Amino acid sequence: MSTRTAETPAHNHQSLVIATAGHVDHGKTALVQQITGTNTDTLAEEQTRGLTINPGFAYYHLPDTDKDPTKARILGIVDVPGHTDFINNMLAGTASVDGALLVVAADDGIMPQTREHLAILDILGLNLGFCVITKIDRVDEARTNKVTSDIQQLLASTSLSGIPIFPVSNASGAGISEVNSYIGEMFAEITSPSVSSIKANPRFLIDRAFTIKGSGTVVTGALRAGTLDLTTPLQHSASGEDIRIKGMRLDKSTIQSLKAGERAALNVNLPHDGVRRGDWLVSPGQFNASNRMDVQIKFNNTAFVPNTNTEYHFHIGASHHVVNIRPLCEDPNAFFQIRSKDLIIASHGDRFVVRDPAAQSTIGGGKVIDLFVPRRGRASEARLTELSAMDNSHDSALLELADILSGGLSLEEFALNRNLDKNSLLVHCKNLGNQYHLLPVTGFELPVLLHEKFHALYSKQILQTLQSFHEQTPSQQGMSEPALSKAINFERSHLLLQALLSDLQTNNSIVKSGTLFHLPDHKARLSPEEEKFLQKVRPILLRAGKIPPRTRELVDLIGIPLVPLERILRQTTKAGSLIQIADNRHYLPETIVELALFTEKLAEQADDEEGFSVIQFRDASGIGRNLCIEILEYFDRIGYTRREGNTRILRTSMENVFGG
Repeated sequence: MSTRTAETPAHNHQSLVIATAGHVDHGKTALVQQITGTNTDTLAEEQTRGLTINPGFAYYHLPDTDKDPTKARILGIVDVPGHTDFINNMLAGTASVDGALLVVAADDGIMPQTREHLAILDILGLNLGFCVITKIDRVDEARTNKVTSDIQQLLASTSLSGIPIFPVSNASGAGISEVNSYIGEMFAEITSPSVSSIKANPRFLIDRAFTIKGSGTVVTGALRAGTLDLTTPLQHSASGEDIRIKGMRLDKSTIQSLKAGERAALNVNLPHDGVRRGDWLVSPGQFNASNRMDVQIKFNNTAFVPNTNTEYHFHIGASHHVVNIRPLCEDPNAFFQIRSKDLIIASHGDRFVVRDPAAQSTIGGGKVIDLFVPRRGRASEARLTELSAMDNSHDSALLELADILSGGLSLEEFALNRNLDKNSLLVHCKNLGNQYHLLPVTGFELPVLLHEKFHALYSKQILQTLQSFHEQTPSQQGMSEPALSKAINFERSHLLLQALLSDLQTNNSIVKSGTLFHLPDHKARLSPEEEKFLQKVRPILLRAGKIPPRTRELVDLIGIPLVPLERILRQTTKAGSLIQIADNRHYLPETIVELALFTEKLAEQADDEEGFSVIQFRDASGIGRNLCIEILEYFDRIGYTRREGNTRILRTSMENVFGG
């Protein structure tokens, strides 16, 4: 046993967390007390009934064999309930551990909860740990050997196959020293996680909360990803509140930082009654709560097929949900879609356990693949191929997805799905080489990653379409974005088309005049009639400025009858020489740009982020109300503004709509 309470170095300790597993009354809590000196049954009911109800926590500080304080090794043990009535608490206790301590009593041998707990550990993919046979003082050696053989056979087909087995007596302490010696060897077995240049954001899973007089709320749990220190900004997943860490402790030691996989107690500025087991502390804005997700599930019975109308119990992190499960393909151990009535906080790769509708047995488990479920084609061959590509490391998934996604890979969704630091992801993608293009997308912080083969295909289609359009209609300046999209039959997102057009403009492959796209060397060739008309109408519109004459007023000003005037107006509008905003109003392109700039400044000067009203636009511009409405409705149509109730907000910068 260890009673050492010396300060642990802030950054150099090595921590390992394991969870007990096994049938009720097989001596798990007594064993933990033998190893650590701590009785983890702290509830009065637990001590009265002699069984564990809530997960308990204890620490074993390994002796410093070389007296080097920078190599402190700390084993955290989560003592979980063994009784079937408290399986939910057991699942919460095993949510964030590195390994397992399987406990089997020599007199009882393997029991139902032994099998279920082991199945859960196998589902969670734990392969580090050891097994202890307790109560050897109650049986003879032959019985101990028989139980040892039974356990080896039981473990053979699981992730814990081959772990060592130690016979002990909690009553006498026999065999405990061998257990403690092996714990030191476990630290050497810890495999380093695969290294990626893409960093993860911190995610701290809360499994307990309490108050300390004079300090306030303390939450305990494990850091599932990233790193954490006292200055790290965090957000509480349930309330959305910004979190400040006032202090951190590992067992009895104050620490300054935390690494992924380590347990700690955090003193935070949250009200105690607002924290629940299963809540998360995450980077602000870097989690995506969802009630639908695509997952991979392995069922204990390989022939089992879930009923889509049946509700199953779904345990993930330290939380419990009731869900429906829908198979996405015929493979019984492949991809499924989870649908929950409430929101689930999860990230790619998170492990979960599925229990039957009556919550009596564990039927399977798996891991989260994607939180962004498409509205259509959720079980299509293309989607299944995409999910297979997602089932890889960050680096590999990026390349595989970019290779197959003709619509590009949204790095915004990729980062949220995998809890990745956006700056780190962007730097990584910038170093991928010439085969990949990063296309900024309106409304998103991160760009779309598009493979060169798709970029080249779409660029060629756009340029060829414009060239053909110019040859067939030389009198017109260019094509609008909707017309281009229809002409090339662009089936991807309109945001991707906008990004491609912007990219081609940046490379000077195309030019945008007003709202029309055209090749750089193209100039609309107007007929003599149209040229003569523009010579007459242009000075009139220049003098009129922001309040151009109506079409019928132009009849008197220019001296052209209404019918031929309307025909010429249609032709010059198609050529891009004039812009029609309403049935009877036409502007010069440069005047529309001036109005767009005025609108942008008005939006910037608004008192809040709710935009501006027609009345505000009217008062600031000096234009009549009806014409203001026509101008703003035109801006709505071309995607420059968006109406929300009685106000307008800018959808994008004017350069994205009207060019530089």
